[in-house]
Amino acid sequence: MLVRAIFYAFILLALLGDARIFLFIVNRFVYASHREEKTPWASLVWIMPPLLIGLTALFWPLGRWIERLLELHWIERITPDRIEEIAWSLLLAKVGAGWLIIAASVGIFWIVDRIRVMLVREIPIPSRRAYFRDVVARTQALQPDLILLGGDFVSWRKHVTLMSEVLLDGLSARDGVYAVLGNHDLWTAPEGISAALRSHGIEPLINRSVAIRRGGAMLSVAGIDEVYRGNPDVEAAFSRVDPSKPCIALSHHPDIIDHIGGHHIDLLVCGHTHGGQIRLPFFGALFVPSVHEGQYVSGFHRLHNVLMYVSRGVGGVPPIRVLCNAEIATFILRPANR
Repeated sequence: MLVRAIFYAFILLALLGDARIFLFIVNRFVYASHREEKTPWASLVWIMPPLLIGLTALFWPLGRWIERLLELHWIERITPDRIEEIAWSLLLAKVGAGWLIIAASVGIFWIVDRIRVMLVREIPIPSRRAYFRDVVARTQALQPDLILLGGDFVSWRKHVTLMSEVLLDGLSARDGVYAVLGNHDLWTAPEGISAALRSHGIEPLINRSVAIRRGGAMLSVAGIDEVYRGNPDVEAAFSRVDPSKPCIALSHHPDIIDHIGGHHIDLLVCGHTHGGQIRLPFFGALFVPSVHEGQYVSGFHRLHNVLMYVSRGVGGVPPIRVLCNAEIATFILRPANR
């Protein structure tokens, strides 16, 4: 009974390990580390499941082998006729045993790692500094054409200098870096933060737009001030936007969607919610600072003929996230077939 219980426990851990191996390969090779929309590793999404299922199926001859051994008396386990009886499955059983150990080990590692992550409640300042430098490095590794910063850079005036050192330094993109201010910025030091942005070549877009041109093509980028603590002027933001051309709009708070009116926007990007930061299974995000609560907490939403994306962002106060990973939202734009 004990041997069977251990075997079944290993199978459950191995199945969990199979899932983690699949996610690791898909995340690292299919969805990351490539600039093009179509990755050469896309076929792994279809190859890995049957391969993992096939390896997992080898647990069956291993289980049969164990069952046969358990049915024998101890003296009979070494007799030649019994050995010949199970020889047909011995090779598959060995392969199955090897994969069982590997996959179960991965499953155990995943469980231990998730427990470690969930137990970490406080992140010391040196780690946060390294974290934001890593965010910058990961952003630059994407070789972005355009970077949009959604605000909430600091919550205390004393951190404006730190923002310049760890978050803004090294950010660059072919077509520029643009930003809007968030409610925390407006509470803290809007002039100092705007000055710090400009000193790093980052242009604040407050109720205005810029035109990005390549040859004969043009893309408008409009910035709208924070909807509650700022002075949003949607008409001013779109006064120079050609409605016949593609347009991206940037604003800190997703509630700005209620004030867009009939303006043409191909993509509206927002933040503020942090994805809720703390999410529960089934219930999702509980605390979302929005009049819409969790309706637009993160991800894509289509409203009033506007496609809006709400980013979970890279930070949060306090620096605690549960079931809500930070993100560097990345978009690949293509011309529509009209």
